[in-house]
Amino acid sequence: MKYQFSNRYLVLFSIILTCTYCEPNFKPALSPGISIYKTNGDYFELADIGMKGDDIFRTSIYSIELHKFIFTDTDTLYKYRIKLEKGYILDFEADSKYDVFLDLTFKEHMSLEKTYPGGIPRDILRDHILDRAPYVEYYRDTAEPRLFGQTPETVDTSEINQIIKDGKLDQYFEKIK
Repeated sequence: MKYQFSNRYLVLFSIILTCTYCEPNFKPALSPGISIYKTNGDYFELADIGMKGDDIFRTSIYSIELHKFIFTDTDTLYKYRIKLEKGYILDFEADSKYDVFLDLTFKEHMSLEKTYPGGIPRDILRDHILDRAPYVEYYRDTAEPRLFGQTPETVDTSEINQIIKDGKLDQYFEKIK
């Protein structure tokens, strides 16, 4: 039996393709760019989660993305957060709208994840919230193409440190907060 394709389906398929891919100024989604920020305290080694209002929507990515960490006998270091001049932090995955810092180091958080293979229960995470509004200052590289790279291997921190020393962060980065 031979299948016949109706002209109506062909027209509908063409319209969907046209509307999806032929928008004026259509651009593929870009990654959000690096962030540079200061927080209310020294949260450099602390894990964060994502919250929208009172809803926890991102509990962690740590245990499934181990390539982002350096493990030593005594510590667990997150490669996607780098200390900069004057107390600033460069972060490859920060989110100014939804980040909430916990009172747990990355190592403690990973250990807790092992205790709860199905995911850390939300009530336990709530008990460990340290700061729901952690950012005092927040900047993001929103240029297209990105000015400063996208990974720890491609970012020139000496250049960014010089920008900080010169007081020119807002000339190279979009100030979010």
